[in-house]
Amino acid sequence: MSSNHSGASTFTLVVGHDFSEDSAASEYAFEQAARVARRIPGSHLHVLHVIDGESSAERTKRLADQLRGYIDETTKAIGGLESQVIGVHVRRGRPAREIAQLAKDVGAALIVVGARKGPHLKQLLVGSVAERLLAAAPCPVFVAGPMPAASDDAHEPVIEPPCSACVDTRFKSSGREWWCPRHTEHHAQAHSYSFQRELPLRTHDNAVTPTGVD
Repeated sequence: MSSNHSGASTFTLVVGHDFSEDSAASEYAFEQAARVARRIPGSHLHVLHVIDGESSAERTKRLADQLRGYIDETTKAIGGLESQVIGVHVRRGRPAREIAQLAKDVGAALIVVGARKGPHLKQLLVGSVAERLLAAAPCPVFVAGPMPAASDDAHEPVIEPPCSACVDTRFKSSGREWWCPRHTEHHAQAHSYSFQRELPLRTHDNAVTPTGVD
């Protein structure tokens, strides 16, 4: 985390953005980073596009203008970011190195990058900017891919939306209760266990028991 002039820590994120033909991963990464920044008051968000190769001053300015336009449009669509501090950067060099260098320069707490999806985790990372960043970054790297597309492939896990009643229960109880009555009592042999307490955690609590989920 970087520090402001008063000495207080500022949560800073760096997002790598690519204007290639397949920019869906970069767009998704920025959206996720923006939503994280929106939840952290006073956070800073830096967005970087790296030109791999030679570039004229005119092209660099054009890309910066394009990046600013994209950020303006996307943050308006997301909402709640009207007073967000956002930095716009265009650098020339190797993407992984420049992203890591910017993260170091601004004291980032987290780097967010997109990745094209492959059928296997190895294909998602190996040879990608994300893989090289994992070795060079001065802070944790969050890899975000495009939203999963609907698929009939039986090998793909189906991720269902959360139970709205469970979400409401957690909110109203400030996390003391996790599941709605239906999910608390659904299974006689529970296969899920959830525990939440403020630190330090107790070693045992009779009030917290395994609970079943659909």
